[in-house]
Amino acid sequence: MFYLKNLKLTNFRCYNDHRFHFNPNRNIIIGENAAGKTSIVEAIHCLGFVKSFKPIKDIDLITKGSSFYNIKGEFSNEDNEITEIIASFDSKDKRIIKDKVVYRNISDYLGNINIVLFSPDDLDLVKGSPSVRRKFLDQNIGQINKPYLTALIKYRKLLKERNELLKTEEGIIDNDLLEVITKTLIDEAKIIIKEREGFILNINKDLKEFSMTLSNNKECVQMVYNPHTNVENLWKTSIDRKSYDLFSKTTTWGPTRDDIKILVNDEEASIYCSQGQIRTACIATKLALARLYKGYNDKIIVILDDVLSELDNNRQEQVLKLIDSDIQTFITTTSLDNIDEYVLKNSNILQIKRGNKE
Repeated sequence: MFYLKNLKLTNFRCYNDHRFHFNPNRNIIIGENAAGKTSIVEAIHCLGFVKSFKPIKDIDLITKGSSFYNIKGEFSNEDNEITEIIASFDSKDKRIIKDKVVYRNISDYLGNINIVLFSPDDLDLVKGSPSVRRKFLDQNIGQINKPYLTALIKYRKLLKERNELLKTEEGIIDNDLLEVITKTLIDEAKIIIKEREGFILNINKDLKEFSMTLSNNKECVQMVYNPHTNVENLWKTSIDRKSYDLFSKTTTWGPTRDDIKILVNDEEASIYCSQGQIRTACIATKLALARLYKGYNDKIIVILDDVLSELDNNRQEQVLKLIDSDIQTFITTTSLDNIDEYVLKNSNILQIKRGNKE
């Protein structure tokens, strides 16, 4: 079993110099609001994604008065072999090091550890804008699919070049160059669309089962991929929309305009579902994601940041039963009062207090 054994934080958030020790299974981090419990799981997330799960800049993660942060994680496997991962930022450069090997490109590192995060912000997966759902696709497919990540990076670079070209004054645009860039852009777009289709197909395999279990067989959740343009029509779309692209001075088609529909009992969740049904749909989606990851990599960590207390005891138990027993889990909460005894049993409980960060 792969798990995070030790964590050392230096100048990260409210921690100047602090060490944490975890058990291989379930770790409950309890503390008041702003005590620093979410900062711990945020650091763990950084060891997987090399960034926070919050919409902030890296410089905002540095403790006030310091010029850098350093996160060091020691991971162990079933043979007690230790893997050391260090994520750091010095106000200018970000670095990720695994067993003394420095990764020059963060994209080359992604996928070493698969992090599945549950947080109150997950409701935005249903209620938020299409960009939230595209981020969900890009972030999670990119962890397990290098061809997708490579195509996405190339696509974004080509898209930027195409959009800059479209801003050229009318009458002097280089149409031959525009055509070359567009054809190359379409090549990468085809990969992105096909991999997104496959990802949605795979995640749906477990999504129905998990949603039915969590809802006592009342709610069946399904994801539907809604591409802006399908693979067969990309070139035709680029031609049909060329005049509009020139007028708008930007690319108005392609996978950067895709969306996902999340259905509950064949109804669109964002329109017809209650808050509770949406929460169940989002949790079931993340559980299906964890199961999907396991088919690619056994290095998985699940984080439940301040979400378990919002569920009744039955759903708390069901959520944790649906997380495979050989996956390390971190739970943050402000109180144990609303946590079921089943959850507390065999859990490592860490009490975090304000001001005790040295």
